[in-house]
Amino acid sequence: MDGSAKRSRDEFELGPSEYDDPTKKQHIDPMAELTANICKDIRRIGENSNITNQVDDISYITNPIVAEFEKVDSLREAILRTLYAVVKEQPQKIPNVSILVLICNAKNFLVSKFVVEYFHAQAQQLLDTIRAKDVSMDEAEPATAPENEENPAAESAPEAPSQSENAGVFNDLKSIFKFLATLSPIIEDGAVSAILKQFLQTAIDMQETSEHRSGLAEELFYNVLVATPYLFANDFSTQTIEQANEIVELAHKFTIRELNTTIAILEPFDSKGSNFVDELPYTPQKLINLILPALVSLQSEDSKDWNGLKDSLFLNFAPYVNPIIQESLRNNSISTDIVKHSLPQFSIPSTGELLDHKPIGLIDKLWYEHPRLLFQVYNCATTFETVPSIHSYLGLFFKDLSFDILTNMSFNQKEASIQLSILDLFCSKNLFSPPGSSVDQLALIAKDNEAGENIPPLSTWKVEDVAVESILTMIFQLPKSLHQQIYYYTVLISCCRESPESIAPVFGRAIRFLYKNLETLDYELKIRFMDWMTTQISNFDFSWKWDEWVADSAKYSKLTYHPKKNFIKNLIAKEIRLLNKARIKDSFVTMAIGDNGESNVVALEEFYKYLDISLFPNAIDSIIKYDYELYGGDNDDLKNTIETSIRGRVEGLSGKAMVSAQEELLFEFSNPQLPLSEIANKLYDFIIANWRSNEQFSAMVNETIDAIKSSVVNADTDKVLVNLLFQTYAYIGSRSIYSVVSIINRDIAKLKYISGVEITDEDYKASGTDFKFPELSFTTEQFENRQLWIVDSILRIWIHQPQVAFLILEYLIEFDILESRFLIRRALDIDNNLIINNVSCMESINRVLSASSESLTGFQQVIVVLFGLIVKNLNSVLGRLGLEDAVNDAVKITTDFSEEEANDEELMQKIDNQWLFYEYRGLLKTYVRQFDLQMKPFIDEIRGELKNIENVPLQNDVLAWIEELSR
Repeated sequence: MDGSAKRSRDEFELGPSEYDDPTKKQHIDPMAELTANICKDIRRIGENSNITNQVDDISYITNPIVAEFEKVDSLREAILRTLYAVVKEQPQKIPNVSILVLICNAKNFLVSKFVVEYFHAQAQQLLDTIRAKDVSMDEAEPATAPENEENPAAESAPEAPSQSENAGVFNDLKSIFKFLATLSPIIEDGAVSAILKQFLQTAIDMQETSEHRSGLAEELFYNVLVATPYLFANDFSTQTIEQANEIVELAHKFTIRELNTTIAILEPFDSKGSNFVDELPYTPQKLINLILPALVSLQSEDSKDWNGLKDSLFLNFAPYVNPIIQESLRNNSISTDIVKHSLPQFSIPSTGELLDHKPIGLIDKLWYEHPRLLFQVYNCATTFETVPSIHSYLGLFFKDLSFDILTNMSFNQKEASIQLSILDLFCSKNLFSPPGSSVDQLALIAKDNEAGENIPPLSTWKVEDVAVESILTMIFQLPKSLHQQIYYYTVLISCCRESPESIAPVFGRAIRFLYKNLETLDYELKIRFMDWMTTQISNFDFSWKWDEWVADSAKYSKLTYHPKKNFIKNLIAKEIRLLNKARIKDSFVTMAIGDNGESNVVALEEFYKYLDISLFPNAIDSIIKYDYELYGGDNDDLKNTIETSIRGRVEGLSGKAMVSAQEELLFEFSNPQLPLSEIANKLYDFIIANWRSNEQFSAMVNETIDAIKSSVVNADTDKVLVNLLFQTYAYIGSRSIYSVVSIINRDIAKLKYISGVEITDEDYKASGTDFKFPELSFTTEQFENRQLWIVDSILRIWIHQPQVAFLILEYLIEFDILESRFLIRRALDIDNNLIINNVSCMESINRVLSASSESLTGFQQVIVVLFGLIVKNLNSVLGRLGLEDAVNDAVKITTDFSEEEANDEELMQKIDNQWLFYEYRGLLKTYVRQFDLQMKPFIDEIRGELKNIENVPLQNDVLAWIEELSR
């Protein structure tokens, strides 16, 4: 399909019928068509870089609005709803929408009267939902003002939308504050500033009632202050300056609790004790601490004239709009003066009601639960600013807009990406550098600015950096991102596809910043970074400048747990999962200049070693050892047979260009040279049959047990049986994960019998037979052994494809054949540390924990086991470090070493254990943070486990994290 055949955005919005078959045109109601066109124009408002044309377009839109607004109820309601949606979902357009209303006011003041009262009604409706304590937001009745002539908008007020998937009541109020502030020139008696002060005083009162932080009080305080400069969008009069000054003066009465208290549990970068204090890229800032100082700076503390805002943020519409308004007033038969409208104060819930309110909106919850920290990327990597400083109002202004766009437009990620990409269209012309400006170009501008050659100085801010940093802030939000992270990844991809030449380098700089700081980046955020980069490069032909990482890969080659080495290895493993080894291998190239001066493609062989994504190093040796021990481990001839067979199969595959996952499976039970081949083949045929009864299965198991006992000497019969059965099931279903799930689901009762788990009546009913298996009275040790053997058997057969192994184990857990604590035990085995070392294991354990958290009892059992094992591993690693005082000394990391020292195996092992200690510390921090709320009912038991940490500095850190979360 060529580009000319693609549907345009306009054609798409016409709907499929007219587009798909133009010969069958429907008869469209002219008023419905007019309404649709007006609403579309309102949604597109401001998306024109020429301000003259933009104002002309807005003025043109007002003509049908003022002509039909009073006459047609459906048109009026649609326009009001659209205005409200744009204000919430695309808040960067608020000043532009206000121009539409101001021009309408000059032509027909009833239009603006409806608008003002409609937004007042929406705000009051939001507030009234807080009072409905026993009614969820989804069920709340719409709060409408009395129907009378003074409130003509009341009849068209829509029901409140569900807040559980959008920003929330208080955040929506913020957008309304902003919009009403831009309409202050047509609102009587400074009513907007009075309302802002009303809500600000409410925030002050809420915070004063408690010695502890009130998240909603902080949010309301922030929302009022971030909305205050909007008073100047269309009015820079002395009166407005006085009103804004009064708001700032009142704001100084708000008490910020825990002003200087650190919240290490939420900080994106971790100094790991005192190891990286000087290497942290920045000190995280609480959003609540920034807004008032930013406004004071904008206000101009000495003169308080707000000249720092004038012509520096909002587009100056006045020269273009005032003539239109004046002409419209001259032609207005009802009033030749600007009509102003009343705006009553709001009926705000009492302080007690507000303090009892537990928000469900995404941003409201973010404020409510924890202090908000801002994530930074770009200004940390250059000597000049490419985004406005977060200490400035402009920096907070753009982050606020971006957060609202991302949150409230999550239903349309493509549109969200477009709106973020064109933020510069909605502010002063010289605020940003030209789109697509390179960092090198900006560096020259910054140099000339510093030398005084540019008067006034030219901007080095990039709108692309603002957009991408805001999205990354949402991705790296702690304790969790507001939406599923894939939403933010797809927004970034859409941004890049909108303008790849200008956005791709912005991504590259962010990736380099995060990679550079991997040693200090929070453990959980390293996983998110890996996920984002995997998604990013897989959507752009797997291209990346891998040569930038060659030196690190070589330097840390003798280490297993260094963050950069681990990141490279696991990133490549994730990419292989998405495609194949051959294609990923082909991406490991760079361009180099040869002796002849020509560019040559050079393969980066340093990364070839990462193409083996097996669970364990020397996977073939591991398989040979596993199988030999399974057969008893005391027959050299058998060992030679096993080794010869396995190595022969591997060598046979080595010459193939493409090896499928099924070919990599080394299922050896059916090998005719091994003692169990006959029964293994019979069992294979039995299982692959469409259906066999429980009675037949029981007989087959007994026959298998007899064959094992008669064929293998000194082997644990039960262990061999479990391995033979579960490896066979996994091998039969090897065509796809769905195949193995299907066959396991078919035989749940049978597999529970082998695993030692209780079989329910429902299991028997689903098995389609009345025969019940005999009860097996296992001791605790016997049951645990069976469960661990199941895990080991699946890891053995799928050793080359870890993601498949863990998915199968997760399905066994889902079907209650395997208890999750046994998978966790293997994941945290101190000899392999798979949860640290293997990305498939990390992801699997996270899914298992999330699934188990749905049941309090089950979750308690799992999380206590998890924390106990992490503590045990920390203590074990601590014992290997050889500290003079392992109890009281903080663990130091050897962060640098020479090439000669890299050959010292003992030193490398010591450094690896240092990193392993801090990786387990990071893992512990992650789970404390992720499952804080679920652990509260048994937090004392968790504290008891954590107090078993032998290293006092670490124990103090961990217990402090719990206290930080409970504030």
